[in-house]
Amino acid sequence: MKLERARYLASAAGQEALASLGTALPGDDPVRLAMQLRRRFPPEEAAALGEQLALRARMQQRFGEVPLRLATAEGLEMLTHPQVARRRAARLAALGLPVVDLTCGLGGDLTAIAEAGMPAAGVEHDPATALLAQVNTGGRVVIGDALQPPCDLALTAVVLDPGRRAGGARTFDPAGFSPPWDACLELLGGAAAGALKGPPGLDRAMVPGWCEVEAVQVGRELKELTLWAGRGAAPGLRRAVLLPGGHELDSDAPEGDDVRLQVGRYLFDPESCVTRAGLVRQLAAALGAWQLDERVAYLSADRAAANPLCAAFEVLEVMPFGVKRLRELLRSRGWKPAEIRRRAFPLEPDELRRALGRLEGEEVTLICTTAGGERVVVIGRRLRPESGEGG
Repeated sequence: MKLERARYLASAAGQEALASLGTALPGDDPVRLAMQLRRRFPPEEAAALGEQLALRARMQQRFGEVPLRLATAEGLEMLTHPQVARRRAARLAALGLPVVDLTCGLGGDLTAIAEAGMPAAGVEHDPATALLAQVNTGGRVVIGDALQPPCDLALTAVVLDPGRRAGGARTFDPAGFSPPWDACLELLGGAAAGALKGPPGLDRAMVPGWCEVEAVQVGRELKELTLWAGRGAAPGLRRAVLLPGGHELDSDAPEGDDVRLQVGRYLFDPESCVTRAGLVRQLAAALGAWQLDERVAYLSADRAAANPLCAAFEVLEVMPFGVKRLRELLRSRGWKPAEIRRRAFPLEPDELRRALGRLEGEEVTLICTTAGGERVVVIGRRLRPESGEGG
């Protein structure tokens, strides 16, 4: 965003104009929205206000709430999910340290930290973004460089969320993050405590042994890997976190070591946070289950179990994979695949669905995998937590 537009939006006039619009205008219809705004405001102001209404509509759709007063399209792509930000803020608040967000962007994390009652400040290198963040956080942001922190790190808890976009494109190379990943680790290691946010697919080799790591998921989507260090962190610990329920599992939990090439009466599919944190064996122990193949995360048991960290299925049929045989079986039993899941299996769910063609009948789930070197399909009926039978 250009600095002039940010200045207008952050000004008393811009804030008054936004407040006057409320939610009455059609944020999801840009043409109609632009026409209505131009009747009331000069062109540049109308464009700025229209952009904010559209971004608010996107936040509402994406998060189920509007956590910030002002935003940019690029900043919204990097914005921490509000549920994740609030959980992180609660953990930081328990440390009893002042907090500085060294890469605060629009101020999503900083807002949650301030609302948790902690002394907090933010640093943002882009002047336009810093202006918007000032409004979002009640003036807690300064323009500066994360690599030159305006605080004594040894007395401070820090939050770091390096930018992962270069030239408008997302980068997956930690050396291309801004600040670079190694520099972020150095800042984290020098602070009294802190959290460093990484992408969900971060190479585990990028996680040093002196950090605790959390794989954080909201609903069905894995949001981030968070590295914790210093006060309150347990070096080497791995934790899976599932929101909004706050369900957790960590590497201190007992492990199951049973691996059997056998499908029992029930099959369990761990959530992404569990597999990303490397906690499949811990989940197996919690379920009283065994692993079908040591290289695949599916678990099985002869007793139903309910756990929010996995989906649970009653096994109806198990068969070697073959499209024709599978189609014939589904038709003969009056089943149609409402859901197709896969691990270590070559076909994408949409490919398999097209290959099977149109099917009618009772809805079932196809669970496709490779166990013991053989491709297998498990046909299951999902168990619902409210039934007391499974997850």
